[in-house]
Amino acid sequence: MAGSVTRQTLKDSTEAMIRRALLSGQMKPGEIYSANALASQLGISNSPAREAMMSLVDKGLLELVRNRGFRVVELTPQDKLEVYDLRMLIEVEAVRRAAQLDLDAETIQQLRALAEQTVEFSTHHDVSEYLEVDQSFHSSLVGLVGNRRWLDIVNTLRDQSRVNGFYAYLAEDNGLPTTADEHVAIAEAVISGDAERAAELMARHLDYAKP
Repeated sequence: MAGSVTRQTLKDSTEAMIRRALLSGQMKPGEIYSANALASQLGISNSPAREAMMSLVDKGLLELVRNRGFRVVELTPQDKLEVYDLRMLIEVEAVRRAAQLDLDAETIQQLRALAEQTVEFSTHHDVSEYLEVDQSFHSSLVGLVGNRRWLDIVNTLRDQSRVNGFYAYLAEDNGLPTTADEHVAIAEAVISGDAERAAELMARHLDYAKP
């Protein structure tokens, strides 16, 4: 049992590293990467590297190229528009439902802390680091609904919308602090129970993801 836990942890940590490289644009669209080469680079066995990359295939970030390796997915403008449309449908509705819940004090404190963390990271960290705390905030919001499949779908759509360093432009023109401030406003609307305002703010917030 201990061995299987260790292997799963190794697979998860490898997947997290590859995911960051994909979202930052470090791994280039259209290029093919070998699981064996990646495993050698990381100093791990082939199995967890391949398992991690197959997991990212399932999430639409890589695609399997038979007998060659894994190609980084390059989303077309139409792909990006489809992802955006789905996020508008299900992420906005999740926030509306979250605002209708009777949140306890601990949950309220956690939500505010996550929103404030994005504000902190928006001024002192790079885009890749900011996007990680941004993901934590959005996942926490959707997670309030209590539907695991809903949360998994939103997380997958969010990653697809950010692959290839698509949001690097947010580092310019005060983009990161602006989106972080929007997080605070959304959190307060959810906490106050104003469902329509929370949904309106989230829809406006997602404008940055529109291709």
